[in-house]
Amino acid sequence: MNNRLTQRLVGAAVITALAVIFVPELLEKSRTPPGAHPPAARAPDTPPPREPKPPALTISAPAPADTPAPVDTTPTVAQPAASGEPTSPADTAQTAQEGAARVARDQAEAERITATKARAEAARRQEQAEAAQTRARAEEARGVAATRQATRLQAAQQAAPPPHSSAAETASTQAETSRAAEAARREATRAEEARRKAQAEATHRKAQAEIARQEAARAEEARRKAQAEAAHRKAQAEAQAARAKPPAALPQIELVAKSRASAPSPPAPAPTGGSVVVASFALQENAYAVRDRYRSRNIRAAVEQTAANGRPLFLVRIWQ
Repeated sequence: MNNRLTQRLVGAAVITALAVIFVPELLEKSRTPPGAHPPAARAPDTPPPREPKPPALTISAPAPADTPAPVDTTPTVAQPAASGEPTSPADTAQTAQEGAARVARDQAEAERITATKARAEAARRQEQAEAAQTRARAEEARGVAATRQATRLQAAQQAAPPPHSSAAETASTQAETSRAAEAARREATRAEEARRKAQAEATHRKAQAEIARQEAARAEEARRKAQAEAAHRKAQAEAQAARAKPPAALPQIELVAKSRASAPSPPAPAPTGGSVVVASFALQENAYAVRDRYRSRNIRAAVEQTAANGRPLFLVRIWQ
């Protein structure tokens, strides 16, 4: 016992001495920042060392060339319009129609799920009602059997005792018969009560099954209406989108070259037969372009070739 106490005291003394030695050093290290170094001791007459100056960099700029810098001819792609631009009423109406159609589709899906759950609940309630009705029939059969047993025992009790039996045996037999008859009557009463409860439960389950079937029918009808509403909304959105499309633009006419004539062109001839000359060109392509523009407007037009100052001239004639 003294040896253990001595060892413990020696161990405590050693730990205390180590703590006294190392704890101050740990505190000193924690106070000194990690990047700082203790100043080196130097002689009092020694001047502090000069910090080296950073080397100067000399950058020579190249002489400007006489040739101009190349010009970037890459075509600039137009950036898309910002999202904050106002939308047209047609786009707003189409978006509203699409949102309404989406809401109608979601409602139809929700009603379909509700109808499925209601049908499953109706099937479950129907099964419970059938099970309760089966229990009622079994209890009814058990009650009938108990009633018959009680009647039979009561008849046996009321019958005359056998001639060779003693009074004690007769009394014991009558008491046993009375107890059996009473137990049979109690069993018959219990079976009748259980039958009534099972019958009431079967009726209640049937009513719940009928309510669940009605809910399933209502949900199915709502699903059909929501589906029809979704189809109607979709048709309205498509019609709105079709109406919002801009009309097809007329073909643009691009002049290949300007007609140059040394002398002024002759005056346009007077309209004959309901026709009139609307333009004249020195290039056939320009005349055909103007003709096609009038034809796109369902106006009869044709190109006629003539000459002016020895050069060909193409006239565009239309009929009103």
